[in-house]
Amino acid sequence: MDLSKLFWSKCRVKILERMVVENVLNEGSGFFMRELSRDINEQINAVRRELLNLEDLWILATRENNKKKFYYLNHLFPLFSELREIFMKNYNCIEVIRIFFNANKSKVSLVVTSDNLRELNKNSSWNIVDLFIIWEIDKQDLGAFLTKNFFWKKVKYAIITKKDFEERLKYKDKLVTSILKQKWNIFLIDEFDMQNNLEQFS
Repeated sequence: MDLSKLFWSKCRVKILERMVVENVLNEGSGFFMRELSRDINEQINAVRRELLNLEDLWILATRENNKKKFYYLNHLFPLFSELREIFMKNYNCIEVIRIFFNANKSKVSLVVTSDNLRELNKNSSWNIVDLFIIWEIDKQDLGAFLTKNFFWKKVKYAIITKKDFEERLKYKDKLVTSILKQKWNIFLIDEFDMQNNLEQFS
């Protein structure tokens, strides 16, 4: 759902979504203006205007730390619980992951994620990993992405090279096959067409 039709402004929706997800995963430590502007990729003047509006509506509260003004969800807002519920139901973290890897598609051969990641308020899932990736890139890039979008929530992942994956497939490596056959897997990028060939590991 495009919540901007309900809340009148895409910038306002981005701010509220960011605030709600951070509140759920990190207990609402909040953002300062420039940080928020970078995170949601909006002009700082637009962000400033919306923050002031949301503060006037009592949806956001503020505090100062090291001469910086931080904005966070106001727990005393009468519709606080309802607001959180709306945005958490609408938030699609799987799509956020898809966009990230599609932006790096030339370096990615396979991305398998667990639908359990949608349960953001749970500490962990029962899966071996939440993300399985064949990717020729440094893990720091993925770590920075996960930190930014999951606010230090524990996301279990495994990264291997394309060569290593192909070798493991030859010998039907138990760990790799177990990951590929996890229940509720979503194949976001699948250069090997593994989703349609899982029966070979039965």
